[in-house]
Amino acid sequence: MKHIVILTGSARPNTAGKPLTELAQTMLEEQGVEVEVIDVAQLNLPFFNATMPPSAEGYEIPHDSVKAWSKKVQAADGVVLMMPEYNHAMSAVQKNALDWLYSEWRDKPLAIIAYGFSAGKNSLTNFEAINTNIKTDVVGTVGMQFLQQLEVDGSIKDEGVARQMIEPTLAALVEKVS
Repeated sequence: MKHIVILTGSARPNTAGKPLTELAQTMLEEQGVEVEVIDVAQLNLPFFNATMPPSAEGYEIPHDSVKAWSKKVQAADGVVLMMPEYNHAMSAVQKNALDWLYSEWRDKPLAIIAYGFSAGKNSLTNFEAINTNIKTDVVGTVGMQFLQQLEVDGSIKDEGVARQMIEPTLAALVEKVS
C-alpha cells in the first residue's frame, strides 16, 4: 500500500486547516492509500541552525527531531502540504520544516492544498521560489478561499464543492505514486 504524508502548515491549536486536512485524508484513504498526518507543530523542529546548508556535501542533521522528520519524508511515497497563507507567504513553521531537508525532497511527488483569503495564491508563489532549490515534483495544487469555499474558522462551506476542487490534485498524486 502506498504511503502519503500530509504535513499541516500551522502551529495554531485551532488551525483553520484542520477540516481540509481531515477531508484530504479521507479522500486519499478512499483511494486505497495509507495516510499519515503530521502536525508541523508536533515535529518540535528548532529554527534552522545547521552549520552548513542541507544541500552541501557532508551535511549531517544535528538534531534528533530533524532526523525523525527526515525519515518520515524519506519513507513517504508522496507528500501533501496543507499550506496556509500568512502575510502573503507560506507559514514560517512549515518553511522551516522544508528548510531542514534537501535530498529528501528531490523529485518527491508533492501536492499542495493552499488556503487563505486569497486562496493561498501568494503562499503558492512563495513555494515556487523555494522549489527551484529543493526540486520536489509538484503534481498538483489547489487553492481554497476563506468566505468562498471555507469559513474563516476553516469549516468547509460545501463538502461536495471542496471535494470537486481538491480531487484532481489528490488524484494526480495517487497516480504518480502508484
